Amino acid sequence: MAEHHGNVARMHPAMAYMLSRELPCAILLLCMLGGFVVFAGLLHEVPLIGLLASLLAIALNMLAPALIALITFGGGMGFALKVTGIAALGISALAGFSWQPGLWVFVVYGLTTIAGASMFMTTDGIRKSAATIALMLAACVGIGLAASAAVEGISMQAYAEKLVAPFFSGLQLPENNAEMHAMLTRSQTMVAHILPGLLAWGMWAAWWGNIVLARTIALRYGFYQGAKHDVLSLSFGKPLAYLFILVLTAANFGGGDIRFLGVNAALLIGGLLAVQGIVVVHSWFKARQMQLLISLMYLMLFVWSAMIVPFVIVGLMDIWFDFRRNIGPAHGGQ
Repeated sequence: MAEHHGNVARMHPAMAYMLSRELPCAILLLCMLGGFVVFAGLLHEVPLIGLLASLLAIALNMLAPALIALITFGGGMGFALKVTGIAALGISALAGFSWQPGLWVFVVYGLTTIAGASMFMTTDGIRKSAATIALMLAACVGIGLAASAAVEGISMQAYAEKLVAPFFSGLQLPENNAEMHAMLTRSQTMVAHILPGLLAWGMWAAWWGNIVLARTIALRYGFYQGAKHDVLSLSFGKPLAYLFILVLTAANFGGGDIRFLGVNAALLIGGLLAVQGIVVVHSWFKARQMQLLISLMYLMLFVWSAMIVPFVIVGLMDIWFDFRRNIGPAHGGQ
């Protein structure tokens, strides 16, 4: 508690007010998380305004982990847990007093972000934070999928196919074009086969990116008291590389749900290794002041998804060869 008040005393007055009171923090977090529930009705009443409001609500929802991380940096873990708990109760109330949405908010948004932000402030916090968030999000997605499939009495892959079916069923195709129908069926199966892994990796990128953003804001306003890491020092270590090899083996030689889990675990871990590879190349270009090539690299990644594969290889090799060891102290700033 003394540390909490010490952090608050060093903050901007507005930040100090917010981060010393649970209720204002919880109300702000509830607005960011529950906006889509509130604005969804506008889609039927006023479609254009409803669409814009929904897009705004989605953006605020995606930034909610940054607020939780800020609360953790400024108020500590216990304070952040209280705030997230109050917001989760509010979400349950907005959802018709259903406990599942509140639990999802508390665990996926709250506990995961608070754990990641707390790890971020420790020694070797970059790796610990990124790995902790990945593990917790993978567990949430996997447990949620397994539980839902068990309730339905079907396999996890079959349940994933059921989830994506509505997105494909609305497509209008010529009835006499068997080739297009076959291609659509293959596409639906492929999307279902990789959906959990892509979802987990996408959430990891958003959650960890939010924590990095929150750390930048906390440094700006003077209430980040943890270890000051260079984000371009991200490196996951050999255990992740060995795990990647293990899940690739399961994906190629397993069957049923074992193969399904192996494929999706490989997608998530491959995404993490790709980020490490991107960090390596970014560091190399930055040390040589090749800013144009840095921009071109990210543009190519945005427009051509296959470009991710070389970065997975670079990230995997960097675990053993440490390509940044001789680059020098020219990594990115805080």
